[in-house]
Amino acid sequence: MIEHKNQPCVFSDYCKEYLPDLYDKLENLGIAACISLSWFLTLFVCVMPFESVLYVIDIFFYDGIKVLFQLALTILNENRHRLLACQDDGDAIMILTTYLDQFNDDNEKHEEKQIIYLIKKSYTNYNGINEEDINRLRLKHRLKVVQSMRESLLQSAAKNTLRFTKFNEREIKNIFYIFNDVSRISLTEANDPRKLAYETYRIHRDEYLILCKYLSPWYIGEQPESLANKLFDLFNLNVQPDQIDFIHFIRLWSILWNEDFKHKLIILFLSHLEDENKRKEAFNILFESTSAHRSSSVNSENISLESSISTNEQMPSLYIENGEITYLKPSQLPLMNQTEFIRLCKSIYNLMTGAANEENLFRALATSSTLLLKMGEICKSSPRQVETNDTTTNEMENEWIINFEQFEATMNAETCLVTWFENNNGNNLSLEKRIHNYLQDIQR
Repeated sequence: MIEHKNQPCVFSDYCKEYLPDLYDKLENLGIAACISLSWFLTLFVCVMPFESVLYVIDIFFYDGIKVLFQLALTILNENRHRLLACQDDGDAIMILTTYLDQFNDDNEKHEEKQIIYLIKKSYTNYNGINEEDINRLRLKHRLKVVQSMRESLLQSAAKNTLRFTKFNEREIKNIFYIFNDVSRISLTEANDPRKLAYETYRIHRDEYLILCKYLSPWYIGEQPESLANKLFDLFNLNVQPDQIDFIHFIRLWSILWNEDFKHKLIILFLSHLEDENKRKEAFNILFESTSAHRSSSVNSENISLESSISTNEQMPSLYIENGEITYLKPSQLPLMNQTEFIRLCKSIYNLMTGAANEENLFRALATSSTLLLKMGEICKSSPRQVETNDTTTNEMENEWIINFEQFEATMNAETCLVTWFENNNGNNLSLEKRIHNYLQDIQR
């Protein structure tokens, strides 16, 4: 892949050496790289009649890549005066196309075939080109090509993931740069045209935990790996086991850094559900709802601020089902049992350990969790409607359960908890600074 993308640079060097005046003209027209890439990648198959191409392929297998450079230079030299006189890139391409179309045996008027004449002349004028020299020039341009490919990947990642997050393009590029570095896949694999950049790049759990240590605002308190692993298990449900791809990674990071208190509570709530099927179903709803909401907000710039605020207050999250946009109610999220709730409280407690105002936070957490425990006890003796075969019956539910609405309401009642979560846990280090620290440590 890199060698193929090197060819235009190498060919430009040869043009500059052997045809300096024509090189300047082609550079001004901006077609030097264009024509050389199409010629070399297809061995002239797409620009010459098939009978003539057979000669090119034959001599290519005999003498190697140097033949293509020799032929390309000869073609340009044969049309030198007309190319120097052309006014724009369209004229130049038309001149070369017309010339190459004439390489047809049916229209041959000379005793010697034109393609044979061209090959002989290429060896006469440019036999100084050799494979060793070509490899030297490839190596010279390799870094430039790799940097260009990397920048292309960054652009692709930013373009295709921007609508899923609240990060700006620059932030996505910075995160992808680190994610790319940790994933350690080859540029050839990364440039697979069948996949988008965020589908190709994946990291394993250990690599994810390293990035959490540097970048996550939630990698604090006691046992930060425990919560980080739970979030990993939530966001890698649709990926290969023990791996997370870039789109899910950036979605998680966007919630941790940019979303409001409710979204952070949702991922805390879902990550502590033991039933993987429930987690997966709820996560898919959450993921689609945020994506659809993000897309609709981007395309609704003409809506007034007042109307958008009222809409956000009245409408719950939306998601896509069977191609139609529907609305997600918090009650559609799975219920949580007592064991799961206790583990959730423990994770929040560990997360807040060491905070500047940890006493107030612990008191608020104790108040809200006590209230939720009482709510769960009430649910044990409350009848719940169950639908079976088009009939609705009331059943006594003996299991301790709470729903997300109850969890959100009690947590929202404690102002210090809301403030702490929405201010990224009181952390003063910005994402940009964290990325800078990571890069510094890696370079040591």
